[in-house]
Amino acid sequence: MNSSSASLKLGTLSGMVAAALPSLQRDKLLEAVVLAGVGACVSFVVSLVLKVLFKYLHKRFFKPRDPNS
Repeated sequence: MNSSSASLKLGTLSGMVAAALPSLQRDKLLEAVVLAGVGACVSFVVSLVLKVLFKYLHKRFFKPRDPNS
């Protein structure tokens, strides 16, 4: 990548940030951060619950068969 292309990309990115910055509202940003954190926590807890549930169901329905019977 040459310096002209890098300069163009950096200028474009800076312009987009400068244009979007005034439209951001602090309360909406805080709300988005809190909702993202809650969503991540809920996702983690649900994955743990499903892991335990599948392990229980696997033990219950797929018992090893007794070779002597």
